[in-house]
Amino acid sequence: MRENHTFIFIVLIVIAADRISVGLLTCRGRENLCPWLLRPNCLEKNKQPYFQCTPKNESCGAAWQMCCRRPYVLSCYDRHTYCDCYCFASQGIRPKPGPLPKRINCRAVF
Repeated sequence: MRENHTFIFIVLIVIAADRISVGLLTCRGRENLCPWLLRPNCLEKNKQPYFQCTPKNESCGAAWQMCCRRPYVLSCYDRHTYCDCYCFASQGIRPKPGPLPKRINCRAVF
């Protein structure tokens, strides 16, 4: 049973790394675009790049929670001086019954 869990974990890591490596978006080198107490925060969703400056003490995903809703999954990498976030379609997750959430436009585009 433990081998199954290990195998599934490795497969998930490979899938996540594959999706991230395909994207060209990164906030590295954009630190000078934000004022002192803020850091650049990049999001890639449906191959569209988004950018905004967020407080350094705020989690990377907090700014993009409303942009990345089911059936999408938000994954962020906190690099301390910048954030790279990705919103990708989840596979195998069925939406819950009920009204769909309102579509919300992401705030800032490159």
